[in-house]
Amino acid sequence: MDPVETLQERIAWQEASIEELTRTLLRQERRVAELERAIEQLQQRLQELERKQPANPPEAEVPPHY
Repeated sequence: MDPVETLQERIAWQEASIEELTRTLLRQERRVAELERAIEQLQQRLQELERKQPANPPEAEVPPHY
């Protein structure tokens, strides 16, 4: 095989690999952004639930006979 053809094949393979890596990276970036949004929503919901909790829940109080 001609060295020029060999180089052309290698370049074509490398370009295809780079394209696939780019697509994978873009998918991962989108997924990370989705997960970050989900975490933020869960943090907000947790904060809301914590604010709604009574300061001293009844089960935390010691009964008077102790």
